[in-house]
Amino acid sequence: MFINIILTVGLIVISASGQGVSSEEPISTDATDTYSFEEDIARNPLKPPDTSSPRATLQSFLDNINRAYRVLMAAHDKNKKSPGLFTSPSVRDTVRRADELFERGVYSLNLSGVPKALKGELGDVKALELKEILDRIELPPFDAIPDAEAIEKAREQEEKGAWVRWRIPNTVIVIAKVEEGPRKGEYLFGPQTVARLGEFYKKVKHLPYKSDAFTSDGFLDFYVGTPGRLLPPKWNQWLPVWATHVYLGQTLWQWGAFAASLIVICWSNIALFMRILRAGELSPAKRHLGRVFFILFAIGTIISLYFFGKQINITGSVLTISRTILVPVFWFLLGAGAFFLGQTISESIIASPKIDPKGIQASYLRAVFGVFGFLASAAIIIYGLSRIGISLIPLITGLGIGGLALALAARPTIENVISGFMIFADKPFRVGQRIVARGEDGIVESIGLRSTKIRLFTGSQISIPNEKMASVEIENVGRRPYIRRRFNVTIPYDTPPEKINRAVEILREILAVPEAADPETEDVSGELAATAPSKNEGGNEPHPNEAINQPKRSPRVYFNDLNADSLNIMVLYWYIPPKYWAYLKHAQWINMQIIERFKAEGIYFAIPAQRLHLADDEKRPLTVGQRWVSKEEALSDSAGIGQEGDPRCPSR
Repeated sequence: MFINIILTVGLIVISASGQGVSSEEPISTDATDTYSFEEDIARNPLKPPDTSSPRATLQSFLDNINRAYRVLMAAHDKNKKSPGLFTSPSVRDTVRRADELFERGVYSLNLSGVPKALKGELGDVKALELKEILDRIELPPFDAIPDAEAIEKAREQEEKGAWVRWRIPNTVIVIAKVEEGPRKGEYLFGPQTVARLGEFYKKVKHLPYKSDAFTSDGFLDFYVGTPGRLLPPKWNQWLPVWATHVYLGQTLWQWGAFAASLIVICWSNIALFMRILRAGELSPAKRHLGRVFFILFAIGTIISLYFFGKQINITGSVLTISRTILVPVFWFLLGAGAFFLGQTISESIIASPKIDPKGIQASYLRAVFGVFGFLASAAIIIYGLSRIGISLIPLITGLGIGGLALALAARPTIENVISGFMIFADKPFRVGQRIVARGEDGIVESIGLRSTKIRLFTGSQISIPNEKMASVEIENVGRRPYIRRRFNVTIPYDTPPEKINRAVEILREILAVPEAADPETEDVSGELAATAPSKNEGGNEPHPNEAINQPKRSPRVYFNDLNADSLNIMVLYWYIPPKYWAYLKHAQWINMQIIERFKAEGIYFAIPAQRLHLADDEKRPLTVGQRWVSKEEALSDSAGIGQEGDPRCPSR
């Protein structure tokens, strides 16, 4: 209330002087008008300033900035005189009212050409620059400026284009009607005018303030040269005089404070980065998490610089340049942080003992989180670009034109990725399993988005596109529940039937698990003890044949075929569990048992070859195909030669 009384008295004195914006129509400044203005704002805090015509916009701008200046200066004087280091609540309330008035003045500017990230600070500076210009140049009489009535009259007379824009005489400062957007139909200081206000201010800066009482002398210098947005803190009055000199748009103390804060914050950021580098070997999850923390710290650095910049009150070209650099970096870091956060989450899930870090689940977890992280990162960066005023229309158009070409060029890759998802859904194999695909036999080392890598037993690594892996037959050797062995034991045709039966019995005995193995058997099978799946009740090592004698899969031995040159005994058994090297050791033991037992029983193995039987062989007399001949026939030239030892054959 005290501030209102001071303001009212001051305006009455000003009104008594008879000076205004123009001699024809000064701005109303009597006590009743001031009280109604303040009361109207208090009663309707959401009511915007009148911008229905060029006259209303200009008058609204001047009224609000002037009132804000006087309220703020009164608060500043009271703040300096009040005891203590902190601002009193009454002063803060007064500053809040001044801030509201100041924002109402900024409302008259069309800031559509200013990037969103800079609208707050640049809007304040532009409003003060405009006020400094208007305080130094002559304005026309207010009745010469078109108002809402004149605009409506021109509209009724269908004068298209009438009063769409109005220019202050002898200047290029334009108040133009907004043709589109949320403020369509309002009259504001045009975006081209707002963009050139700094240039205009430099040209009129040497001119003196007008002699009327409606100027806000030194408002811009007060705003630029003091810390804080509007009201500077109390320590500002203790700065030495030399520190308040302005160089390149900022005071010396502002340059020093900005440089010191920049050095401290950047040094701490570099120190954290070096600590991460010295951390040594880290797991993938911790490595990505370290990147996220580093990015967060860098973002915190930019936010800290922004905070210090607001406290130091960096303005003008320094603010524009720093924001132009820091704002894109901020959004880029935020996008990178979103990407690495997705990688961190995926690696944390993959670190679970249930997931093979080289398996297909791990590959697709990385892929899915990578895609989502990339999309989130792209969305953040695109939004950040829009905040700094970079138009996305050319980018979107370029994506639309190049999207088709990119899709055509990436068709094989897309096919492989889709096939990879089919492999992921069907799960025909996993990392570490032995498979046979396209004639290649080896161990699967990795399953990626585009291809599957297989380590062959020759030592080479091959990479097969997922599109091929999804369309060919795959033999998954690693998933077999057992190793089946089928082989034939062949014996000669002249083997007696009793020995054939004995050969079958021997084979079944070799494949069986004896009730109590003798010491000799234990010695022979000692090498194979490790291949047994479990121990027996007594705690001794199980017999090797327990691996091939399962309840549902017992060995099979049958005399099953008569070959062209041998008698065939088929042997079939299943080795469980399917450990290949243990299976080979067991097969070797079985083979040695067969050879030793057959040799002991006098059973010979058939050799796949032709045998020539001679007539002189006493063990195998040749009688097949012979006939009896008389003595006369035997002496003739055409007589056949009989086999020696045949009683029907005449002697030579």
